[in-house]
Amino acid sequence: MVDAYCGAGLFALTSASLFKQVIGIEITEGSIHWARKNAEINSINNAQFLAGKVEEIFADINLPAAETAVVIDPPRKGCSENFLYQLFDYSPRTVVYVSCNPATQLRDLKLFHRAGYLLDKVQPIDLFPQTKHLECVMSLNKPSPADDAH
Repeated sequence: MVDAYCGAGLFALTSASLFKQVIGIEITEGSIHWARKNAEINSINNAQFLAGKVEEIFADINLPAAETAVVIDPPRKGCSENFLYQLFDYSPRTVVYVSCNPATQLRDLKLFHRAGYLLDKVQPIDLFPQTKHLECVMSLNKPSPADDAH
């Protein structure tokens, strides 16, 4: 699993037991420090955290795309097109997109559709009741050529 915009490792660490290897990337060095510390405290040994820009993450990822899930949780402005095009070139089969801004998530969803991804599920989550803030989780899948043969 690849966790882009991983922060202190919430998604990477809570999902680590489901994957052989987890790689998280975050631009903020302090967040990477805490992600590594959280992994150590919780005895999670299959998680690696890299400080850097998500737009450059796939240059250092050696996981097979067809077997890799990617979780993205970008800032309110959504994903940059540069990041998305690199993600599409990597071509993971599954992407889970967590967003605090449904408008930018919808904007990015259009690019996912053009890249051949299908929207599987959408789950809005009201983490901050009685405010205008809404989290939204989308799961997207890219059919493999073998899926088309069936």
